[in-house]
Amino acid sequence: MRPLPSNVDADAVIEVGRYLDDHPKSTAVSMSDALRVIRRSVPTSRVSDTWLEEVIVESAAARQLAILLDNR
Repeated sequence: MRPLPSNVDADAVIEVGRYLDDHPKSTAVSMSDALRVIRRSVPTSRVSDTWLEEVIVESAAARQLAILLDNR
């Protein structure tokens, strides 16, 4: 993974990690479901959906999880 900028929301990054760690390896990660669950767990307006999508994609790739790009 790339180094995170200093203004990153650490709680959001931790929640992305938790979400992906709990996700079954045999199914693709739904981007729309991931965004909805993470936004519910960490209500923050400091980070954009685009930023969260990037973190989810990079974190899922590091865990070798497939991603379903179904959010648009």
